[in-house]
Amino acid sequence: MRQAEWNDITWGGGNKQLILINRISLSQGLKTEQKEDGNGNNKTVIKGLDNEALEITYKAGFAVGSDPRGEYEMLKKYAGMQYDFIFAGEKLGSEQFELDEIELANTILDNSGRILAGDLTLRFNTESAPSSKGGKGAKKKKSGKGKKGKKGSLTLSNQIKAMGG
Repeated sequence: MRQAEWNDITWGGGNKQLILINRISLSQGLKTEQKEDGNGNNKTVIKGLDNEALEITYKAGFAVGSDPRGEYEMLKKYAGMQYDFIFAGEKLGSEQFELDEIELANTILDNSGRILAGDLTLRFNTESAPSSKGGKGAKKKKSGKGKKGKKGSLTLSNQIKAMGG
C-alpha cells in the first residue's frame, strides 16, 4: 500500500515497515503590491499567486520499522531537490515541490541516548510558475534530480522525552 511518494521516498505500509503521513498541509497566498493612486490614496493590487507550500508530518521509529536519526540523515541528501509529489496516486499541484526544510521533533530516547521515535516534518515549496509570455523571462520546467537549494534548513529539535528516567 503506497500512500505518497516524492523522488524515491515513499510513505505507506509494507511487510517490514509502516511509515504513514499523519498530517498534510497545502497553502498558497496572493502576491500583492501597494500602489498610490492619483489622489494620494494607497491601494492593494493583486499581482498573482505566491509559490505553493506543502508540509507533511509522519512518525518514524524502530517500532514501525525505521531508524528516526537515520531517516533524518538520509533526508538531508534531498534538501533543495525538486520532484513531483504524488499523494493517493495523484500529483499534487501543477509544479514540482522542492524540499526546503527537515525537522525531527518530539523525540523519545532510550537510556543510551539513541533516538527510538520521533516526528519528522518536511516542508516543500514550488518554484515560481513559468512565464506565460515566453522569451528570455520564461523558466523551463525542471526534471530529473533538480537543483541544489540555497535556502533549505535542517533542524534536529531539542524536544526530548527520556524513557525510564
